[in-house]
Amino acid sequence: MLIQLNPSNSSDMNQTPSSVDPTFFDVREIPCRLKHAQIFERWSDLAVGQHFVLINDHDPIPLWYQFNSQFPDAFEWDYLLRGPEEFRVKIRKTRAVTVPASMPRATLPTGVGGCGSKRDVIEVDARGLEPPEPLMRILSGLETLPSGRSLQAITDRQPCHLFGEAQARGFRHDCTEQPDGSWVTLLTRN
Repeated sequence: MLIQLNPSNSSDMNQTPSSVDPTFFDVREIPCRLKHAQIFERWSDLAVGQHFVLINDHDPIPLWYQFNSQFPDAFEWDYLLRGPEEFRVKIRKTRAVTVPASMPRATLPTGVGGCGSKRDVIEVDARGLEPPEPLMRILSGLETLPSGRSLQAITDRQPCHLFGEAQARGFRHDCTEQPDGSWVTLLTRN
């Protein structure tokens, strides 16, 4: 899987998608409950070697985890623009696969912060930050977390210092290592 930022395309980012490439797929206005299913449908319709550029209003890394889980070695993922308000990812099909008709909705990850859970889960992506910044951002997120919502933290390493702090604030945690070595921790009020 290729995950890279392609700075050479940054000058093209100010142009409208249709003036740059007709393969753009803007999912910002698609309801969350339908978004992943439509993305997988679009990808499954591609011929090997074809691509589309996904445009989203947040980092679609949960979608990458879903692709990587379901179709390892069958796609390339290339960031063209990384936020903060718009994300563009070139997703290319690298080999033929069969996508089950029920796959897009049936396998949406609930603990990985897929768009379907966005209403109930606030995400804090603390990757790439030096300690203690990840812990401080996550704890700040817990302090302002609306009632009835959970917080999902994505970190470069297991946030072992977070667990006691979260428990002291009345939160339980579920922490899982991801295939790329990062960690996803779901924090929910007791």
